[in-house]
Amino acid sequence: MPLILAVFNLILAAFMLASMSATINKAWEGAQIDYAAFLEIFRYAAIIEFALVLFVMSALTSNSISGEREQRTLDLMLTTRLTPAKIVIGKLLSSLSNVVVVLVSSLPILALVFTYGGVTFADLLLLMISYVTLAVLAGSIGIWASSFSSRSSSATALGYAAVLILVGGTAGLSVLAYNLSGSANGWFYLLLANPASTFYAIINAMTGEREVINQIAANLGATVNMGVGLWFGLGTAVQLLISAILILFSVRNIGPTGKV
Repeated sequence: MPLILAVFNLILAAFMLASMSATINKAWEGAQIDYAAFLEIFRYAAIIEFALVLFVMSALTSNSISGEREQRTLDLMLTTRLTPAKIVIGKLLSSLSNVVVVLVSSLPILALVFTYGGVTFADLLLLMISYVTLAVLAGSIGIWASSFSSRSSSATALGYAAVLILVGGTAGLSVLAYNLSGSANGWFYLLLANPASTFYAIINAMTGEREVINQIAANLGATVNMGVGLWFGLGTAVQLLISAILILFSVRNIGPTGKV
């Protein structure tokens, strides 16, 4: 965990400081500060953090159950008062607590943009909610893959494949529907299950593009009139529902028949 914290914040801090230094040097040369450039720095830093949370959470949970199977300790755990549900939820919360520590540790780095304005504390709070939702979803996928597989290596591969299908597959189906019929109506709402879509809506709203969802829908021939707030709320609810279903499947995969 200390290594993850160090590497995560080192990557984020190096990017933020290098980008801000380059922007400030340009301001010295041109005698004019480009505040929009600082918002772009924040956008890219948030994207880096999104990708790191997605893959770190998947890695932390993908061997949670399969690792117990490999060490022959899962059956032992099931003979105690721990139910399969408690085991699965405990594994998820353990990994989630680590990711929350990583997210909180990165706040001072992200808050550097406050020096130049443009991003409020409320914006940062919404971003953190988006990250936590992403962590819960990625962790649920990892635990499901781990409960389904007998080996950690196959669980990790399955978990990453499921994440890529969720992120890339939903977007790909919308594009495919548009190419085949000229409209992605109906298919467009699959993006509510895609954590990248809610994150993209929030990060663009922070940088002034509040009609981004309607613009994407229009580009795909879909008739959608939805604000960023509503899209974010619905997307968060759908993703948490998917997480709950995956947790239920994980419980069923490791528990004796009828035991939850």
